[in-house]
Amino acid sequence: MKHEVEWRQLAQQIADWRAAIHRYPELSHEEFVTTDYIVQQLSAYPQLQISRPAATGAVVRLKGALPGRTIAFRCDIDALPVEEKTALPFASSRPGLMHACGHDFHTAMLMGAASALAARQQQIKGEIVFIFQRGEEMSPGGAKELIDAGVLSDVEMFFALHVLPALPCGVIALKRGIATANRDTFNIWLRGKGGHSSMPHLTVDPCIAAAEVVQALQTIVAREINPRESAVVSVCSLICGDGTTAAIPNDAHICGTNRTFTPEVRAQVKEAMTRIVHAVAQAHRCEGEIVFDSWDYSAIVNDEALCDIAAHVAQALSPEESFREEHDPMFVGEDFSEYQAQAPVCFAWLGVGNGQQEPPLHNSFFNPDERALTQGVKYYLGLAEKLVM
Repeated sequence: MKHEVEWRQLAQQIADWRAAIHRYPELSHEEFVTTDYIVQQLSAYPQLQISRPAATGAVVRLKGALPGRTIAFRCDIDALPVEEKTALPFASSRPGLMHACGHDFHTAMLMGAASALAARQQQIKGEIVFIFQRGEEMSPGGAKELIDAGVLSDVEMFFALHVLPALPCGVIALKRGIATANRDTFNIWLRGKGGHSSMPHLTVDPCIAAAEVVQALQTIVAREINPRESAVVSVCSLICGDGTTAAIPNDAHICGTNRTFTPEVRAQVKEAMTRIVHAVAQAHRCEGEIVFDSWDYSAIVNDEALCDIAAHVAQALSPEESFREEHDPMFVGEDFSEYQAQAPVCFAWLGVGNGQQEPPLHNSFFNPDERALTQGVKYYLGLAEKLVM
């Protein structure tokens, strides 16, 4: 009964933390209030050693009473430029900003794990590092700077958990090997010569060129990539003109992202895009330019041995159907992949669906089921018990 009461109290604390973080979302690398809140709340646990190696975000260490390995649990703390429409009592107080990707969930769960494990410091053999990482949504992301700075050089393995509304509440899913995609963000400019719509022969129309580029980019996956491979080329914005109905504009701007799983296909798609942009632009007498972000996210490759451990922990949770082995990787991009440059990683999904038609991630109506909060904490505790206790 005491154990049940403790869990009810912790569940309420986690929900309160989540509500406070959700109410005040902040964009990537601007998470000052969020960081202050995390530090202030976790400072109540003297066993935790808190540092702030970057302008935002925090690294929290829990040294055990006995020697052993060093493991790390990571969450992300940034929000998105999305207008919230959930009508939750703790909905975003900042117009145009929202925790629409569940990072408030991730943060609250990791705070819960840190607080629960702090009380068990004497049982820990080694060290647990809790990473409250900034800037996941914006390339190059906050993980890269932490690795480059060497503040996690002693960590021997990294774990992360990300909410997913497509999964039933409390289910933990895991994909061995390649788990997420390489992501490449692109910007394309087509520069022509504007003029009056009644005299198109005196112009160099970038709108026509832009329309053809958008269409031609879709032939890359259909006609240049081996059907046994996977790739996605998504144009997400096309801006040409300012709404004027009698003027042909000077230029057009196209942007979007590519998703691939292997380095070879990643390079092939980028080469094909560059060739198409320049060829189509020349055919329409425009100047064409394509620029890929200098640093973008690579695929997460989950370590087989860590997956065995994570699967064992997830299968031990209740209910019995708490674990699902996935066979296909997700096309999402995640900068958790940066940690694998140093040590093995394991990235898993936590179901937050409630059986209804679920708004997806990055949606104004995204509203994860809070009953999954304690399941995430139990997963982290299970990993800690398996590895350092």
